[in-house]
Amino acid sequence: MRGVENCASLAVLAGINPSFFSALGSYVTLVFITNLAISYVAVPAFTWLTAALMKWQHVPYVSYTNIGSIALRHPLAIIGLLLILLAIITLIYWQFAYLLLGIMNIRNGRPQTSRAVLGDVFRSLVGASPSTFLFFIGYFVVIIPFGSELFSTPLLNKAKIPAFIVTYLMANPLWAVFLGIFYVAAAYIGIRLIAVLPLMMLDGYHSHEAIRLSWQRTRRHFWAYFSKILVTLAIVTVMVTLIYGLIYLGQLGFDRTGFGLAAATFNLFLMEIITEFIVCYSTVIFMMVVLSSHDSQQQTPLSLFSFREPARTKLRTRLLIISGLTLISALLVVFNLVYLNGLAMTKPLTIAHRGVDNGNGVQNTIPAMVKTSKERPDYVEMDIRMTKDHQFVVMHDGNLKSLAGLNRSVASMTLRQLTKVTVTENGYQAKIPSFNHYLNTAIKHHQKLLIEIKTGSADTPDLSERFYRQFGQRILTNHEQVHTLSYKVMDKLKKEHPQLFVSYIMPYNLTFPRTRANAYTMESTTLNDSFVDQANREHKKVYAWDIDDVNSLDQMMFMGANGVITNNLGLIQQEIKDNTDHPSYANLLLTFMNDLSLETQTQ
Repeated sequence: MRGVENCASLAVLAGINPSFFSALGSYVTLVFITNLAISYVAVPAFTWLTAALMKWQHVPYVSYTNIGSIALRHPLAIIGLLLILLAIITLIYWQFAYLLLGIMNIRNGRPQTSRAVLGDVFRSLVGASPSTFLFFIGYFVVIIPFGSELFSTPLLNKAKIPAFIVTYLMANPLWAVFLGIFYVAAAYIGIRLIAVLPLMMLDGYHSHEAIRLSWQRTRRHFWAYFSKILVTLAIVTVMVTLIYGLIYLGQLGFDRTGFGLAAATFNLFLMEIITEFIVCYSTVIFMMVVLSSHDSQQQTPLSLFSFREPARTKLRTRLLIISGLTLISALLVVFNLVYLNGLAMTKPLTIAHRGVDNGNGVQNTIPAMVKTSKERPDYVEMDIRMTKDHQFVVMHDGNLKSLAGLNRSVASMTLRQLTKVTVTENGYQAKIPSFNHYLNTAIKHHQKLLIEIKTGSADTPDLSERFYRQFGQRILTNHEQVHTLSYKVMDKLKKEHPQLFVSYIMPYNLTFPRTRANAYTMESTTLNDSFVDQANREHKKVYAWDIDDVNSLDQMMFMGANGVITNNLGLIQQEIKDNTDHPSYANLLLTFMNDLSLETQTQ
């Protein structure tokens, strides 16, 4: 009883009427079924449509590097992509509107049937102007980038800034300050415009008028709305930490008995149910906060929740929900048993990014590679560039300013000049090596390489052929691998030397590519299990970068990534060992906890 009172008190702080809890089951069911439809019907449908369009138009991949070429050579593909984008935006709008209207309907005692609510949503869609859609997308993608903590949808999953870009910005003091200012401004503007969506969706206001009214109504109320969101986040964080902590401690006890597997299966099932509940709960609270900004909101008397559905409708609804939950529960139990027996996690290859581990030397230098090779990574990833005299040097940046303090490009210097330059990083110094020297040293130390071919405007058209002519036989003999951001280089190498293992680097997962590549090196921010599953079906590998913490690694192991490129080799190797070398059931639960989050549950 005391726990219910505490929850009610916290709900009041968040701006929620205590009677909210009497209809919590209806709220959660609404959000759960909506998320289920989006995740398992809409997302696969859009994925299939995009893949079919690309195949029909003979477009091998879609990226910022070739969008201009697609527009010129495949105009129908661009038109098709725009139509799919429009359909996705419409569905996102439908999801938000349906949840908003559905939650408001439940709050008011269900005066409308679900069919009537769908009708209202349809009328809202028909009456929405283009500016309404533009504002809606801008609000969630740009204005409140932190909104995914409370409301997220797999349809907006790809609207993310890749982690490597954020890391780069945060490493630069000026950009870091700018990013901080942007987030503060975004929070302020997002709160001040919180009433815009209800005004447009519920009252039919034009976006310009809705913005004006929202700005007017939230004047001197910023902290009130902001505190509601903070309290909600605090409630969710405390709930997750406390429940997961108790489950973990309980499993530690059961691991000492003969009931470890049975307890772990039940506890894992409990974690999945609780996590899904929290996802639904946080979405409902977010919608309640949005609705609280709407003038028409009235505190709902508790008596309104005594509204009764017709007996036939009520029975049909309950049978549908019970059947669905029974099926889902059975599938979860099967998955849990498979996972707890170690079959649901892959053991990925470990790949040391730029040949270093946790700053143990200067990137892309021989001393660092030799030191790192003693830790036995499966591969050392490193970068090469073409020099002025058409040789190859080991260097990531196209300019020497960052590591050598020399404002000259690699392409403007000969190999002889470059190998005399000293580079400095992490308190270490070393000479820039030629790739020939680096490769021979790696072979001597029995260290396989993942060679990234960097390209630039000064490179000769026959770069790939020069590369293979100089190093191809040694690479094949010693089972080295190659990857590159250049589609032309990858395609030419695979076409002319099909026995060579070449991976195509993709900084963004928009749609699955159709290329000759043996593998895809994918930036982890937008990598998902659908991409990995498709790669497996086509017998291609997936390498994820950069994976530098245990939470990210656990997620990649669940997805089934074949390799992880990391700057923290020792940490990643230890976590892989802990996850795969007969871990306790408690540790398996802990690993699964790392993979469960509000964001990943709705992807």
